[in-house]
Amino acid sequence: MKKIYFIILFIFAIFLRIYNIQYTSRFTRDESSNLVSIKNIYQNKKITLIGTMDESGIEVFSSFFLYLLLPFCVLFGFDPMSSVYGAVFYGISTYIFIALILKKVHWSYPLFILSMVFTPLLISSRWAWSPHLIPFLQALSLLILFSNLPYKYIFIGILMGLTIHLHWYAVFTTLSIIPIILLLDKKIKTFWQYSFGVFFTILPFILFDITHPPGLFITRMLYFSQPFIKLNHAPFLLNLWQLTVGLFKYFSGNQIVFGYITLTFTLLITIFHRTKNNFWLLPVAFQIIILSLIRALYNDHYIMPTAIFYLFWLFKNQNHWSVKSLIYLLIIFNFLNIPNILNSSDWSHNIQAQKQITDYISKNQKDNSSYNLIVLGSPDGNTKGLRFKDLQKIKNTSPKNIEDYQNINTLYVISYQKDWTKLSQDPAYEIDNFRNLKPSDIVKIKNSDWFVYKISRTLN
Repeated sequence: MKKIYFIILFIFAIFLRIYNIQYTSRFTRDESSNLVSIKNIYQNKKITLIGTMDESGIEVFSSFFLYLLLPFCVLFGFDPMSSVYGAVFYGISTYIFIALILKKVHWSYPLFILSMVFTPLLISSRWAWSPHLIPFLQALSLLILFSNLPYKYIFIGILMGLTIHLHWYAVFTTLSIIPIILLLDKKIKTFWQYSFGVFFTILPFILFDITHPPGLFITRMLYFSQPFIKLNHAPFLLNLWQLTVGLFKYFSGNQIVFGYITLTFTLLITIFHRTKNNFWLLPVAFQIIILSLIRALYNDHYIMPTAIFYLFWLFKNQNHWSVKSLIYLLIIFNFLNIPNILNSSDWSHNIQAQKQITDYISKNQKDNSSYNLIVLGSPDGNTKGLRFKDLQKIKNTSPKNIEDYQNINTLYVISYQKDWTKLSQDPAYEIDNFRNLKPSDIVKIKNSDWFVYKISRTLN
């Protein structure tokens, strides 16, 4: 019966990570440009850990995330959903790692269920974005930590160092692991092995900065934000409060009231249930404190590197009645957020609609005539339609450059607006040469609020 119970729960975990994903997985400019970069890497066979650039040619990123998704993009023909399938794979793998960790530490079905519905892990399993693969590497690191693998701390250091390739804010949790592993294995060689692993993975950043002065990576980490030096400075305290509340809100299904309850329970447990296992909260505390020094804004992905360690703190303290109570509360809180995750779809999530728009334009541009597109009258603030242009590149039907709306035969206007008469009055300069013309075709995109207007003209 236990095996059947386990199988049913695992199938349900997979269901939560794939249900309605084509309409609810976020896909904006970051995801579309990543898809183009992955295709370029595959076609040009240029393997490097550094080199992915934004369209400005100024910002340079790590390529590690792209390599993680590359097999899925190749397998599914660089379809927009292909990278999402990669996120699903790594999300399910993370859940498997957590189950194996639980088996090693102390098996608990409530914790197995919590890991299944935990909002950060559930969202990261359904959204192909670099910070969301951090829990995958961290969970694998913890699994190795409790193994008998020779030189395991080198491998742990490599995996934790690679999280920095996914988002540089992961450097804080990577550093905070050092005192933990020293407490677990009181040997100086442990420190050197872990440090070597981390250094090995960030070496490409160091070499790049040395050969391209004044550098981009280390200098970006050091000077990205202006830190508040005095810890009693009011902005620091305000940031600390906002980030802490934001973190526990995220852990509690994105409900502020639930977040306050979880925060209160966590504080009371750490104060009154004094145990050596509380050091597993060190990565959580360190991340929040450092972020409070250098950042005033809160974003969920800033605290993504803390999710696994907060769960692991629960794992290690699960025998205490207060922690058990908190686990059950978190299960309830996160369960209540599931309908929102599985059914919330807007302009930034509906990949099927984006595919329909892309296919429509590509089929109409087989003659390779000059064209461009623009997004007006919609919640999408990127009026240049860069994500749609990226998908056109994947289809090998590239529009004119980002500013060229004068020397084109055809303009595609992507909009929520149903009435072309009203839409043509939009003050955007990009439609100046087309606003007095009638669309030759108007297409309503299924299961969405999108319309596509095709307007053609004859150039002199």
